[in-house]
Amino acid sequence: MLQSFACIGDAHYAARMTSCLLSWHGSIVARRGLALYLASLSDVIAGMADPVSASAADGLFDIVPVGSLPDLAVCALRAGALFLTASPSGELGTASRIQGWEQFVAWPIGRLPELQRLISRRWHIAGQASEVVRPTIQDLQCRVGDRAIPLEILSLQLQEDGSVRLSDGQEFSLKLEPCPSRELQALLEDVRSTVRRGDPEPALRIRDSYAGLQSEAFKVALYPEDLSRLRYLALICVDCGELVLAERALDLARMADDGAEILYFSAILAMRCGHHLRAADLLRDALLRRFPDSTVLQGIQALDARLRYGENALFLLPDRLRQLHLAPFDALFDRVLMPMPLSERDGQDIRQVYGHRFEDTSLRLAMDAREALLLLDQRFNGDCYWNALCRGHQFWLAGDAESADIHYAAARTLAIRTGLMPIHYNCGVLSWLGGAARHGVPAPVSDRLGMGAWQWEASTAPDSRPPALCLVLGCDARYFRFLPKLLLSLLKLCAARPDPSFRIRLCLGIDSPTEVQLAFMRDLIGAVSEKDFGLDITLAYGRLTWRDAATYTAIRYLMLPEVVRRHACPVITADCDGYFPEDFLALFDDLRNTADYGFRLYAYDHEGCQTFGEPWGFGAGISWFGETDRLPEIAAFLHDYLQVAYDPANPTNWCIDQCALVQSFRRFVAPRWNDLRIRFMDEGTPLMVMPHHVGGKDELLRRDGTVSMQDVRAFVSRP
Repeated sequence: MLQSFACIGDAHYAARMTSCLLSWHGSIVARRGLALYLASLSDVIAGMADPVSASAADGLFDIVPVGSLPDLAVCALRAGALFLTASPSGELGTASRIQGWEQFVAWPIGRLPELQRLISRRWHIAGQASEVVRPTIQDLQCRVGDRAIPLEILSLQLQEDGSVRLSDGQEFSLKLEPCPSRELQALLEDVRSTVRRGDPEPALRIRDSYAGLQSEAFKVALYPEDLSRLRYLALICVDCGELVLAERALDLARMADDGAEILYFSAILAMRCGHHLRAADLLRDALLRRFPDSTVLQGIQALDARLRYGENALFLLPDRLRQLHLAPFDALFDRVLMPMPLSERDGQDIRQVYGHRFEDTSLRLAMDAREALLLLDQRFNGDCYWNALCRGHQFWLAGDAESADIHYAAARTLAIRTGLMPIHYNCGVLSWLGGAARHGVPAPVSDRLGMGAWQWEASTAPDSRPPALCLVLGCDARYFRFLPKLLLSLLKLCAARPDPSFRIRLCLGIDSPTEVQLAFMRDLIGAVSEKDFGLDITLAYGRLTWRDAATYTAIRYLMLPEVVRRHACPVITADCDGYFPEDFLALFDDLRNTADYGFRLYAYDHEGCQTFGEPWGFGAGISWFGETDRLPEIAAFLHDYLQVAYDPANPTNWCIDQCALVQSFRRFVAPRWNDLRIRFMDEGTPLMVMPHHVGGKDELLRRDGTVSMQDVRAFVSRP
């Protein structure tokens, strides 16, 4: 059934004024007394303007038909030889002949509301929700996008559902539906009701809040034609725990965009809501949009089957795409997955990926947001290593080390029990001794790592002159490849030292060197003993009880007690994969004159407080120990920590050297922070060129030219 439009003004006025003059650009000729001006449709409808009747017999002007159209549908206003002209800027003028702007349509007064309603808002073209139009009046036509109907034959019909049907009375017909659509209007109503109820659990909001939900819904209401905004509304709905609203918002967003990214977003949201079959179908559509080659679907058949079975297999998709050498989907939507309830059907690989994502997400959040993440995940998944671990970080950064240690111990137990590994930078939790280390490592300490059986060889210094600095490094046979470059850089700068009495002793520990490597080091020891290069060398070598990526980095600390027993001088410990710049001696001179200690404190502020990360987020790449009288105690602590903390039963002992270093820092340095001069080794000119300075280990070997053992031999053999 068609509805009638309301008429304007009072009945007497409407009866007297049957039609008005509608201009080329959609304004209405009106008058104030005898003066003429252009009025808007809304002013005429509101009775605020006095339109000129299309049948006026005025005396100052005449209304004349244009062409031979019936009923004076198109006419002009003439005064003698002049014609009224209406410009698009809203100005009236005169012309001596009739052209476009001198033409007017005799539009019925009673139909002004329907025309005003049509042109005053945006509409969806029926069946095409993604296409939004705002009709205009131009050239005496009603224009809807690239469609046009002459005003004199325009038919408008209002439907009960609020839509409008336009036609030319012959062949053309177009249905326009309100914007926002009924579905979008209903969604906004429900979002408004949700906001009005208030947030029942504000402490669980990680990234956004109900205030953010209100803001984004407000923007959607302002720009209802921009359905792409709904994807952001959906994200915030997820942040607020309103998953049903999120799905509805995303379904509407897909009406405007059914590309691969939003289909992927829909898939992970469906999985997040527990709709695994729907998620699998949406993922298939997303992949076909992104990769029309059907072989891609074959490459994820196993993942698809697991998803349909009820596993949260989309956690495995990024790695699978990388294996297939395909670009991943936009990571913006991955926040939907963190945190979420895992399924009892989820395999170990899915739980492992979830754990790593959780750790990474937690690292990037502020304290309050991290707390919300932890609370939600605990509600969803109970006791898990990743939650205990990140809870420990929360306490650690808040200054509650005792509570942190309790959670780190729980995380270690849960990780080992479940067979799930922390992400690489959190593996220090497996070697973290906790509170006991703050009060000293429990005695007795046995030589569990086997360093006591190593052999020591050393060059002799001229006149047994003591060194001004000991450089203590450790490596294994594999990492020996970095030593020639380091050795040559050190030999060159020591040989050119301005002070002949200044000496450096390089103390190097090598786990299981090859015969070639050992012969090279002995030749070098002999060469620096015979000729004064300003560099002396101490070599320790043997075989560690356990040999892995964690133990060779610990060599420098294991040998440190013997080094400081032999040489009462300051110490720099460093990674072997680096080399010394030409100005090292000047940099070192400044270091020893201005700093008691130096560490890679990238997670600390200048008040000595850790501001982010984990306890073992304490760079061990290069450290300076300038308090010689404290070195024996520090060296013993580092050695003992490693001997006690290393556990071959651990899945890994990675970061054990960092655990030892930070615990020694907390025991011997941090309590005296305000009384000591502490150098942040990552600030200013670096004392060593290291991989993170140049873009990686291989780039370090190539930078400024590669160096071999033969190059070192050639240098020490020159006249």
